[in-house]
Formats: sequence, C-alpha cells, structure tokens
Amino acid sequence: MDFYVDYSCEGNNETGRTKLTVSDYDTTSIRDIKYAIQAAIQAPVCDQQLYYQGQPVTDDDMTLGRLYFREGDCFKVKFLAAVDIARMTELVDVLKNFAQEIVEKLNRQPPSKLAAEDNSDGISPRFYDELVLAIGELCYSMFIPWKQLRTAAQRHFFVQEGGFDAFFEVLKFSQRLNLVENDIG
Repeated sequence: MDFYVDYSCEGNNETGRTKLTVSDYDTTSIRDIKYAIQAAIQAPVCDQQLYYQGQPVTDDDMTLGRLYFREGDCFKVKFLAAVDIARMTELVDVLKNFAQEIVEKLNRQPPSKLAAEDNSDGISPRFYDELVLAIGELCYSMFIPWKQLRTAAQRHFFVQEGGFDAFFEVLKFSQRLNLVENDIG
C-alpha cells in the first residue's frame, strides 16, 4: 500500500514529496514510518516532526490502522537537516564494536601491565586504528562547524544510534588504560 510524505527541511528550506510503501496498515507503526522516512530522505528519526491531517503524530507505537490511514494518504514531516546516514552508521558501528570488545573481552578493565606491554589485551590493533580514524572523522567532518543545523542533526543521529554511549564506554576505558601505561612508564 502506497502513501506519500511531504517533507520540509529547516536547514536548507528544501521541500519535496516521496512515496513510501508498506505491506499492512494494521501492523505498521508510526516508528516504522519514521525509520522508512529516515531511509528515504536521510532525516534522523529523532529530529522528525510528523503530522497527519494537520495534527502532530507523537505516539510512535500507534499503527496506521488506528489512525484510519488509507492508501494514498499523506504525512507531512519537518526536520532540521539531512544527515549522511550511511557514513554516520559506519562510524558509529566502529565505536559500538570497540565498546563491545571492551565489555566482552576485558570486562571494562584495562589490560594488565604485562598485556599492555606486549599488546596481548585480546583486542586487535586493527580495532584501535579504526577507532582513531572514526573518532577523527566524526570530530572533523561530521560535528564541525558546531552551530550548523546539519552538524546538529548529525549529533542527534549519533546519540539516537547509541554512539554517545559507546563513545563514553571508550572514554572510560582509555582513562583506565592511560593509568596502566603511566604505571608501566
């Protein structure tokens, strides 16, 4: 079943219309629609303001059937700015994978002095390299200039996808690792 989304972007005053398709209105939720919109027009879910028949739609668990939504109907969505969803997802995944390695292999603890000296902490050096590159690209390509709407939307997407939590896990680990390295030196 097809329906339309009229969108407007605050960041560059872009407007447009896109057509989306769902299989069943009774099982498709507003959350599902928001993720479909994110994929179609690169508008982060967390920044979307969704409207149907002039009214804001705020219940993400509501199904289209409960809205009495019909084929050919139209949502309106407003958002801050489009985000490079694919690249941001890749960078956030690097952070999340590294954070997962920290939790699973090291139980959030830095390696012992001996493991730190011979690099046998159980985490591949490739992970460290990927992490440094990902953080650098996030900082210098995605989050600067700080006050621009596009970078604000990218920061929102970063948090939405768990990037902040993963970054915080990596930060805590790096502080502990620094203490171990200072004890060695």
